Amino acid sequence: MNIENPVRAIALGYFDGVHRGHQALMKRAVQRAKEIDGISSVFTFDQHPSSVMSGMQAPMLTAYASRAEEIKRLGGVDEVIFGHFSELRTMDWRDFIHKLLIGRFHARYIISGHNNRFGYKGQGTPEGMAEECRKAGIGYDCIPDVKIGGVVVSSTYIRQLISQGEMERATEFLGHPYTISGVVEHGRKVGTRTLGVPTVNLALPEEMALPPYGVYATRVVVGESSYIAATNIGVKPTFVDGGGPTIEPHLLDFNGDLYGQFIHVELHKFLRPERAFDSVEELKAAIAENVRQTREYFA
Repeated sequence: MNIENPVRAIALGYFDGVHRGHQALMKRAVQRAKEIDGISSVFTFDQHPSSVMSGMQAPMLTAYASRAEEIKRLGGVDEVIFGHFSELRTMDWRDFIHKLLIGRFHARYIISGHNNRFGYKGQGTPEGMAEECRKAGIGYDCIPDVKIGGVVVSSTYIRQLISQGEMERATEFLGHPYTISGVVEHGRKVGTRTLGVPTVNLALPEEMALPPYGVYATRVVVGESSYIAATNIGVKPTFVDGGGPTIEPHLLDFNGDLYGQFIHVELHKFLRPERAFDSVEELKAAIAENVRQTREYFA
C-alpha cells in the first residue's frame, strides 16, 4: 500500500443505524480494499439529506456524535469520510465521481446500493455510476437489497419498529441492538434517595428516533465491560417536576461511579409503558418486577 497516496474502495451512503443492508456494502468495500491493497472507506454526509431538504430534523438511528465510531465498529471499514451535504448537493454527478471520489480520494472501487442517488438533484444513478467507473477504468459494485422474511432492510422500516417498541425485531433488522449513547450526567438522585435503586442518567440526543416511554431490558456497555440493566426512558411521571425526557439505566450487579463516562445503552426488550404510580411503594414493586424480568430475559 502507498501510505502517502493510498487507493480506496469506497462505499457510499448515509448509513444511519448501520443496519444489515449497510453492513453488506461495507463488507464488500473491505473485500475490495484487500484485493487492491488499499483502504476500505465509507463516504457519507455530515447531515442527513432529507433533514436539509425538508428543513426538519429526521429522526436518527445513530446520534451525530457516534456516527464515525459506529460505522467503523459495526461495518469494519478503515475510515469514514464526511462530505458537507450543503456544498455537495449542487455538484454535478459526474464531477462527484471523477473529481471527488476518484480525483481527490483515489477511489479504485466504488460500492453503492441499487437505489443510491447522488449529485445535483439526485441525477446520479447506479447505471450512470457503472458507466462512468467503466470509462475511468475502476471497479463498481451495486449491492442488492438485503431482505429478511421478504421485507427489505431499511432505516425507514427500522424507525417504524422502534417507534412501536418492537426492539427485538429492530435488532433482527439492524444486526445489533438499537443503542443510545452518551456521557453520564448528574441526575436528581430520585432513584438512589427515594427508591433505593441507583441509576445513571443520560440526556436523550435530540436527533434520535425515540422508542415509546417505558422500561426496557438493556445492556450497558462501559469500555470493555458490560452490565445488564432495567432502564427507564421518559419523564418520570410519578414525581412532580420529573424534568425533560432522560434515559436512566439501573445497572444490576454493579457498584461504582460512572459520572462523566461515555456509555452505550443497548435496548433489547420493551417491558412496560411508563406511567404514574399512586405511591412510591407501588413504584418500587414495579421496579422489582422489571429487575426480575431483565434477569430472566438475559438468563
